[in-house]
Amino acid sequence: MASKQSKRLRVAIVGGAGFAGQNVRNELESAGIETGVFSRSSGCDLMDLATAFEKLDRFQPTHIVNCAAHVGSVNYVRDFAADVIDHNLRMILNIYRVAQKMREVIVVNPIANCAYPGVMDTYVESELWSGPIHPSVLSYGSARRMIDALAQCYHWQYGVRSANVIVPNMYGPFDSTNPNKTHALNALVIKFVRAVKQGDGEVEVWGTGKPIREWLYVKDFARLTRRLVEGGGDLLEPVNLAQNHGLSVDELVTIISEAVQFRGQIRKNTSYPDGSPKKVMDDALFRQRFPDFTFTPFEEGLRETIAYYQSVL
Repeated sequence: MASKQSKRLRVAIVGGAGFAGQNVRNELESAGIETGVFSRSSGCDLMDLATAFEKLDRFQPTHIVNCAAHVGSVNYVRDFAADVIDHNLRMILNIYRVAQKMREVIVVNPIANCAYPGVMDTYVESELWSGPIHPSVLSYGSARRMIDALAQCYHWQYGVRSANVIVPNMYGPFDSTNPNKTHALNALVIKFVRAVKQGDGEVEVWGTGKPIREWLYVKDFARLTRRLVEGGGDLLEPVNLAQNHGLSVDELVTIISEAVQFRGQIRKNTSYPDGSPKKVMDDALFRQRFPDFTFTPFEEGLRETIAYYQSVL
């Protein structure tokens, strides 16, 4: 049964029809929290300020969870760089303009870790602005870093409250079935599941396989979002949602191909960009703020992700 506090909460999930948004909605609704989905598919174009304000103001949310993003693979955000930065900046700015008008609403922001400087051994929150974003993700990373600036500026001038968490690449159910529109782990699952289903003898892997990435099961992000919504606290200064552990693309290829029992050839296409060599985040501050939070074991998350794609491909 939902708590009295949960019954009072009304959470607008912008981008709620997408990958992270669907998982957040499922988690919140399982706790009895009222949600509303605001996306282009539901008639709310966040790049149109008047429309966004009219739709969100009618719902009167206590929180706006910002899952709206125009994003894809490293290859995608390079090929459509102008569209990616333009669309994301406009959506983010309009969310804060709406929050300014509503006054009491709290904005919950996942900030992708590509907002960090491009070459660092471990991403630490205090170093978010300490260097340039990696050129391969300049379009998307610049827009996500700007969330931090907007959150602070709108708080200073208008008192808008925010909860900002920096997230690694996410994987799990409800993502796109187009490998060019997902991060590497889901893209690899798509390719290997499809190859097994179609009897293909070869899978092409983009890049050298050397980059190391930290991975977050999307349902863990959804669980933390629920805690932020129910707790009512602010995280104006961003906190890494981190485990301080990464896997190389080569390691992922081995794990996934074995999990789906792919027996064919694996061919690397090194004409595709690798992106930043390493994206692993320091977890000290997160452990201090959320000492009892437990992450889904990687094997379990991967198993559920493979099962999802086997059901939809």
